[in-house]
Amino acid sequence: MNRLTGRELRIAAVIALGGLMAVLDTTIVAVALPRFMTTFSASLTTIQWIATAYALGMVAAMPLAATFAQRWGARRVYLAALLVFAAASAAAGAAGDLGWLIAARAAQGLAGGLINPLGMTIGFGAVAPERRSRMTTITGLPLLIGPILGPLLGGILLDVLSWRALLFITVPPALLAVVGVLCWVPADTPSAERTPIDVAGGLLLVPGVVAVAYGFSEETIGVDVRMAIVAAGLALIAVFTRRSWRHPAPLLNVRLMRDRTFGRNAAVLVLYAAPYFGSMLLMPAYIQVIRGDSALISAVMMVPGTIGMGISIQLAARLLERFGPRIVVGTGLSLAIASTALTVLVLTPDTPYTTLAILGVLQGAGTGAIMMPTIVSAGRDLHGPDLASGSAILPLASTIASAVGTAAVSAVFTGLIAAATAGRGLAALNDPSAGSALTGEIVDAYRLTLIGVLALMVLALVVRLGTRPAPATKPTTVRSTA
Repeated sequence: MNRLTGRELRIAAVIALGGLMAVLDTTIVAVALPRFMTTFSASLTTIQWIATAYALGMVAAMPLAATFAQRWGARRVYLAALLVFAAASAAAGAAGDLGWLIAARAAQGLAGGLINPLGMTIGFGAVAPERRSRMTTITGLPLLIGPILGPLLGGILLDVLSWRALLFITVPPALLAVVGVLCWVPADTPSAERTPIDVAGGLLLVPGVVAVAYGFSEETIGVDVRMAIVAAGLALIAVFTRRSWRHPAPLLNVRLMRDRTFGRNAAVLVLYAAPYFGSMLLMPAYIQVIRGDSALISAVMMVPGTIGMGISIQLAARLLERFGPRIVVGTGLSLAIASTALTVLVLTPDTPYTTLAILGVLQGAGTGAIMMPTIVSAGRDLHGPDLASGSAILPLASTIASAVGTAAVSAVFTGLIAAATAGRGLAALNDPSAGSALTGEIVDAYRLTLIGVLALMVLALVVRLGTRPAPATKPTTVRSTA
C-alpha cells in the first residue's frame, strides 16, 4: 500500500495550511474593493492595486524559489516566508492609509509566491515517488479550492466584522504553520555546490513574468499599452530562456521542458488552467447581472464545484497509481469538456440552479482529476535541484496561464456583449424598455465565450492523449562548472 505515514500526513497538513493561507489572499479582498473605495476615498483604479500588488508580488517571487531552496534549504526559506507573510498580514490589517496597505499586500505577495513552490518541494521530497500522488490529495486542495473559498469567506467576514478582518485572518494560520514546520518538517541540507546566484537571469525573468502578468491583468490602461508591456515581458523571458539553456547554474532549469514527461504535462496544465480560471468570472456575471441575484448566491453556486473537486482529488490519487496519468487526466478532461458543452447547450436566462449545480459538480470533478495528477505526473521523476526548479516552473506557468486566460475570456465576453448591445454593455439590462429583450442575446454571448473555453480544453485533451509512457528518464540536472 502507498498510504502516507503519520509523519508524512503531518507534513502534508502543514504544507496544506500554508498553501491555503497564500491562495486565499489572492481572492479574499475582491469582495471588499467597494468598501476600500469608501474607506480611503479613492477610485477603483487606485483601489485595484490592493489586489494587483499581491498578485504581482507572488509572480515576482515564484522564479526565485528554486534558487533559494538550493542555496539555503527549502525548510529554512519556507519558515522565513511564513513569518514574513504573517507580519505582512498583520501590517495590512493595521494599515492606516492606502499606501501602507498596498505596500503590505505587496510584501504578502512576495512571501506567498514562495510558499507553494517550496511546499511542493518539501512535500515531494518527503515521500517516495510512488506516494507523491497521495501527498497531493492533501497539499493540492488549497490550490484548487482557495480561489473559490476566498470570496465566500471574504463576504462573511466583511458583513460580520470589517475589512480589517479579511487581512488579519491569515495571521493565526501562518503562525500555526510555523509551529508545525518546526515540529514536524525535518531540516534539509542546502546544496553543497555554492554556485553563484544567477543574478542576471533574475533581472531578466522576474521583470519579464511580472510584465506579462501585469499586462494581461491590468484593465485600467489602454490595450495598446498593455500589449506593449506584455511584448516587453515576453522578450525578457525569451532572452532568459536562451541564456539559461547553456548556463551552468541558471535561476530555473528550463532544460526540464525538453523532458517529454515534464514538458507535455506542463503544456496540459497551461492549456487547462487558462480556460478554467478564465471562465470562473462568467458565472458570477450571469447570476448577478443577468439573473439579478445576490453575490452570496454567486458564492454558494461555487460550492458544488468545490465538493466535486474535493472528492475527485481523493479518488484520482488512488486511480493514478493503478491506471496512470494518461487515463486519469484524460478522463478528467473528458468530464470537464462534457460539463462545459452541456452548459453551452442548456444555458438560458432562467436555467434552474439545480441544473447548474450538477454541472458544477461535474466540472469540479473533472478539474480535480486534471490539475493535481498532472502536477504529480510532471514531477514524478524529479529529484534534488530538478525538483526545486520543477516546483517553481509549474505554479508559475499556471499563474501566468490563469492571468492570460482571465484576460482573454473577459475580452471575448465583453466584445460579444458590446456587439449584442450596440456598445452599451451589461448596463443595457438596466433599461426597462430594452433590458429583457437583450437578456437572451447576452446569454448567447456567454455561451459563445464558453465555446472558446471548450476549444482550449479539447486541445489539452489532445495533448494529454498524445502523451505516451516515456522511456527510462535521463538526468536533466544542469551541470555546474563550479
